[in-house]
Amino acid sequence: MHKINVKTFDLNLLAVFVMLWETRSVTRASERLALTQPAVSHALRRLRDALGDELFVSAKGGLVPTSRCETLIAPVREALGKIEEALLDEETFVPSLARRECNIAAGDLVEFSIVPRLVEQIAQQAPGIIVRLGAVPDEGLACQRLESGELDFVIGGTPLKGLAIHNETLAKIDLSTLIWKRENLTRKRFPLALYVKRPHVVIRMPERQGTIIDQVLAQRGLQRQIGAVVQSFMAMPMVAARTGYICNFPTRMAGMFADLFDLSVHELPIDFDASPLFISWHKRFDADPAHAWLLAQIRAVVSAD
Repeated sequence: MHKINVKTFDLNLLAVFVMLWETRSVTRASERLALTQPAVSHALRRLRDALGDELFVSAKGGLVPTSRCETLIAPVREALGKIEEALLDEETFVPSLARRECNIAAGDLVEFSIVPRLVEQIAQQAPGIIVRLGAVPDEGLACQRLESGELDFVIGGTPLKGLAIHNETLAKIDLSTLIWKRENLTRKRFPLALYVKRPHVVIRMPERQGTIIDQVLAQRGLQRQIGAVVQSFMAMPMVAARTGYICNFPTRMAGMFADLFDLSVHELPIDFDASPLFISWHKRFDADPAHAWLLAQIRAVVSAD
C-alpha cells in the first residue's frame, strides 16, 4: 500500500482533484479554478506521486477516472465540504448585498407558475442574486450537480435518491379537466362517459399524473384514449383548443389558460390524489445562510399561492 505523509500533504491538491473529476478536463478545470493549464497539470502530477495512482487516464472524450479515483472522490468531497463549512463567515447573510446565482433545475410547470413570482420577490429583496433555470437532468447527474454546487435546487415530481440529498414536499398539484367551450358543458364535474370516449392530449411524464389517472380508471375497468403526447404543459391547452381533445391541467393555472384558448374548466370525473411536487438539495449546504434564505423564498412563494 502506498504510504502518504498527511502532515506534508498539500490540501490545495484536493480542490484540483475534485475539479478534474467534475470537468474531466485539465483545460476546463484550470478555467474554473482560475489557474493556468500548466499549474493544473503540475498539480495532477503531484497528486499521482502522492497517491501512487494515475487517478485520471487520458481518453478520446476527456479524462477517465481510475477505480482508485472513484473510491476517493466521495470522502474527499465530504472532507472539503466540512472544511468549507468550518471556514464559512459567521456574519449574518444580508440579501440586499448578496452577489451570487440561484441555479434551479425544473420543468415548464414550475417555470411558469413559480419562477416569475420567485424572481419578483428576490429582485425586490436581493437584486444582486440572479435566478437561472435549467432542465432537470437524470437522477444521477442531478444528485452530482447538487453535491458540487452547480445546482442549488431541483424541483420535480419525484424525490431524488442520492446520498445526502434532502427531499421536501413543496406543494400538491391538483388537476382540472379542460375542453373547448363549443362542447357546451354546464356541469361542474366533467362527465365520465365523455372523459373515456374523447381523446386526451397528455404530457410525457409517466411518473406523474398520467399513471395515477390511468391506474384509477383501470380499477373501474375503464381506459382513456390518448390522442397526442407533448413535452410541455403549456402545449396541452393549445392542442385541446384546436382539436377538441381533453387535457388535464394544473388547477392553479387552468382558469388563465381556459380564458386564453376559449376552453371550459371542470372538476375531474373521478377523485384523484393530488400529485406531490418535491424540492431537493444537498445537505452540505445546510449551514450556508444564502442557500437557506433562497430555500425560504421558494417556500414562501409557493405557500402564498
